[in-house]
Amino acid sequence: MNLVNVGYKSVNCYALEIGGGYLLIDVGMPGTHGELISVLKRKSVPLERIRFLVVTHFHPDHCGIAQELKNAGVALLLGDVQEHHLAEANRALAKFPGYLPISDIGNAVVATDSRQAWKAATGMDGVLLHTPGHSDDSVSVVIDGVGAFVGDLRPPEAYIGQAAALAEESWQKIKATGARKAFPAHGSAFYLDA
Repeated sequence: MNLVNVGYKSVNCYALEIGGGYLLIDVGMPGTHGELISVLKRKSVPLERIRFLVVTHFHPDHCGIAQELKNAGVALLLGDVQEHHLAEANRALAKFPGYLPISDIGNAVVATDSRQAWKAATGMDGVLLHTPGHSDDSVSVVIDGVGAFVGDLRPPEAYIGQAAALAEESWQKIKATGARKAFPAHGSAFYLDA
């Protein structure tokens, strides 16, 4: 599978080529739609071939232009654990200039931690995991044979208290899938310990 980092500013956004199109993981800040379009053109990823978008969590640098992509015909896949965070995210993100609220209409809600649900939604072998630690609505996309796209999930020692315990559980869940490589939203990809 062809994997292209189409990120800009400080956020990695990943376009993964899938049968006849692309899965896009994360998008940038509100008001940066033009920047994403420029990067897509430069990296030869046609916007019209992006079929699906997953946002790893509802922070502005990960979902800021999700509605613009929906308006362009991209299907937003939400983990079932994310669905009830959408209204709260829209309220919080309203303060950012250029933010278009993400509509709750037309989203494809995918059961997390279910390989069957992910396959049915995308046709891809993998799973959408609920991976809290950074935030309660955080998900990671694991694609068999490629790796885990983990958003802002950091190692457990980067957190304190309950967040550290949640992050440890999330990393164990990711490793249990057999994923060997992690693709974070900030920084370089790295290999996972067994």
